[in-house]
Amino acid sequence: MGTIHTTNLRTAVILVGGVGYQVQLSLSEIARLGDVGEQVSLYIHTHVREDALELFGFLTEEGKTLFGHLISVSGIGPRTALALLSGMETKALTQAVAGGDFKALTHIPGIGQKMAQRVVLELKDKLSQSMGGVLPAAHLSSTLLQDLRSAISNLGYKTPHVDKAVKSVEGLAKTGQPLEHLVKEALRQLGT
Repeated sequence: MGTIHTTNLRTAVILVGGVGYQVQLSLSEIARLGDVGEQVSLYIHTHVREDALELFGFLTEEGKTLFGHLISVSGIGPRTALALLSGMETKALTQAVAGGDFKALTHIPGIGQKMAQRVVLELKDKLSQSMGGVLPAAHLSSTLLQDLRSAISNLGYKTPHVDKAVKSVEGLAKTGQPLEHLVKEALRQLGT
């Protein structure tokens, strides 16, 4: 449990016992994180390299578990796993992989066909065993728009601008575009 000190599109600094920890999160997790000064609990994955110690945070245990599965795939590191989680909601990503739909993964920026096929090949069986209920597409679109609204609000935009930005990309959300793409497009519509 800690206090949100600062956030941006990729990281948050969480104060715990007077010490600030920089935690990398997916766009959807940042959007749901909360406001500066609020208390937050995160599930943390600590990634140790020779030259760095990085923290990756998740609001749910399912998100952290899926991240662990993703980084177990050959050729996928923590940043690519975070890109996958930024591009699709946890349940949608789990559903796509468990269903063998590698093409859905190729809509995520930075994920090519070979990588998407590798993820599906290596994780399909694992994820289809652990897959919960299936979300209808309309619910996924609605959740995505809520995350978009929250992300733009967290960037300091006022409600009328947030409403305009969200409305401008509603059609894209229904086509299954990743949150990262929707945020960029909404900000472009706002002239940022």
